[in-house]
Amino acid sequence: MPRRWKFTLTFCLSAFLLFPCAYAGEGTAYTYTISVNGDWIRTQDAYLPGRILFQDGSLNKPYDICIRDGAMYVADSGDGCVVRYDMATGESVRFGEDILEGPRGLFVSADGRCYVADYDAERVVVFSSDGQAEMIIDRPESYLFSEQSRYKPTGVAVASSGIIYVVGEGSYEGIMQFSKNGGFQGYYAANMADISLLQRIQELIFSEQQLGRLLNRTPRAIHAIDIDESDLVFSVTQDAAVSFEWRDAVTSGDDNVKRHNFAGENILRKEGGMAQEWNFHDIAVSPGGGCYVLTSTGLINEYDSSANLLFSFGGRAVSSERSGLFTSAAAIDTDENGILYVLDMERGHVQTFYPTEFANATHAAISELLAGNYGQSEQLWTELLRLNGLSYLAHYGYAKCLFAQQRFSEALEQYRIARDITGYSESFWELRDAWLNRWIGVLLMAVVAAALLLWLWRKLAACSRLRRERKPLTGWQKDTLLLKEMLRHPLDSFYYIKRGEKGSVAFASGLYVAALAVWFWDRLFRGFAFNHTNIRYEQPLTVALLFLLPIGLWVTGNYFVASINDGEGKFRAVYVGTAYALAPYILLMPIPLLLSYVLTLNESFIIQFSTAFLLAWSGVLIFAGVSEIHNYRFKGTVKNILLTVFFMVMVVVIFVVLYLIWQQVIEFLGSVGGEVTYRVTA
Repeated sequence: MPRRWKFTLTFCLSAFLLFPCAYAGEGTAYTYTISVNGDWIRTQDAYLPGRILFQDGSLNKPYDICIRDGAMYVADSGDGCVVRYDMATGESVRFGEDILEGPRGLFVSADGRCYVADYDAERVVVFSSDGQAEMIIDRPESYLFSEQSRYKPTGVAVASSGIIYVVGEGSYEGIMQFSKNGGFQGYYAANMADISLLQRIQELIFSEQQLGRLLNRTPRAIHAIDIDESDLVFSVTQDAAVSFEWRDAVTSGDDNVKRHNFAGENILRKEGGMAQEWNFHDIAVSPGGGCYVLTSTGLINEYDSSANLLFSFGGRAVSSERSGLFTSAAAIDTDENGILYVLDMERGHVQTFYPTEFANATHAAISELLAGNYGQSEQLWTELLRLNGLSYLAHYGYAKCLFAQQRFSEALEQYRIARDITGYSESFWELRDAWLNRWIGVLLMAVVAAALLLWLWRKLAACSRLRRERKPLTGWQKDTLLLKEMLRHPLDSFYYIKRGEKGSVAFASGLYVAALAVWFWDRLFRGFAFNHTNIRYEQPLTVALLFLLPIGLWVTGNYFVASINDGEGKFRAVYVGTAYALAPYILLMPIPLLLSYVLTLNESFIIQFSTAFLLAWSGVLIFAGVSEIHNYRFKGTVKNILLTVFFMVMVVVIFVVLYLIWQQVIEFLGSVGGEVTYRVTA
């Protein structure tokens, strides 16, 4: 039997024996993951729906569930109680009916205590393992708790030390933290309010009363929490009044899913952002250190401990009642076997999901990698790549496994496919370091030899110039030498351009073409470690317009503004002078662009500083050109530049308005034409 088939058979048998699996022809909802290009792609089913609990209608408006030691606890808000359901025997027990009014969240600690967030009664109730009330945490009477703060508990989690974390409706200050005796200790892990430029200006000019009326400055309240075995709190937050199309974007600018350290800082971060949704509703910590996050529409995202999205599945039942889809998803939890339990509040039942062989293999590959078993992990990642060669996670995990084995060349290629810049840079650094250690002597000798050849060539060139008669320079030679003079003596160069003695329109047009070529190189073809654009999604015409449109508006606007403000420069001088002002960008920008192919992220400051310096240099030359060509002093130059920028902005605004009006006219004519056609043919 071929070796590949032997491994495949061993892989399948191991997954069958070691992990609980679900088998079905196809799930009721597709499973998605992220591709190497950052797109959503369909993959093999990761979880399949299993049995449905509480189909007898015994739950009345349930809000939350918690799995602990083979039992499921349900916060039944409609009946004002907690239901304890033994999943082995199917027996259920109710408690708290004489105390609870409207429970919305609960948590069961390792010692069997049940902590219930009673929303309607505005308190947290702690029950013993036999269902007896032990402690009630009412609204805190502490100077740390403001009188304006709301106390409407909706979720609770408890650390192994006994610290109680509570989230509530409108608790914008963060997670409320209580001692094991119920004493209020303050807030923890608050979200930050996003402040725009306009709001920063408002802070400078508004009074305190006016600032207090700006409701949109309030940070988002944390929606739900859970806690892992190491007492790190996971939280989810919803975006306020935001609506996105389903799966319309891979990343979100906000950290809607967080894992907080003991200082409250988010440590669940991923370069480039996580694949997130705006309406996350509940969160459950997974056995492997990651988490499952549920949206209000029933979509379930699974993340690993490094914030990579593993799978996305589930959804809302729109046209029919289907197993695995939800009418109003409210809560999610998991047991030690990786089986998921999702509460549908409107239906009043709990849907179970069982991991498939594919999901268990993915979890095993991640677990083996974290444990340092790189050989076994490599085999698993290889098989996962065979099953889905476009998966970002598979290429990323395989690359990390190769890197850990110091197979940097192979890891470099896998990181490149996964478009992971950090991993690529680290692999390239190792390869470059090994290459330099091997060839540093030869490289130094080559540099010395090149320096000697350059010195000898200059000496011979100097002697040759002395022997031959100096010939007059052609127009193109003068225009080319003017580039050198522009870098050394810009004011004199602009003076000659203004008088028409140097610099031609044809050569200036060639400079614009050269600048456009450098712009394309800078925008699309930097070294991989410094290239943050995906050429697949870039349109060449759009990239060209991003350069040519500002240049065209600047030249035209600057000439028009100078014409009405006593400027002396002609249109030709502005056109040619602007082209020569781009000399630092045209001549020197290729140097950092070439360096981007041999530097790593550790030396990124070289690229950033040189790019910023060259752009600033060109900006200074443009300023000097405006001053010299139009014969302005400093104040007049600043005024001309500001008016030119205003002209550019107004042209863009007018164009956008005219475009929108034209779109409306076309739509109106189309509707009129359709109506006429309908009446004629009717």
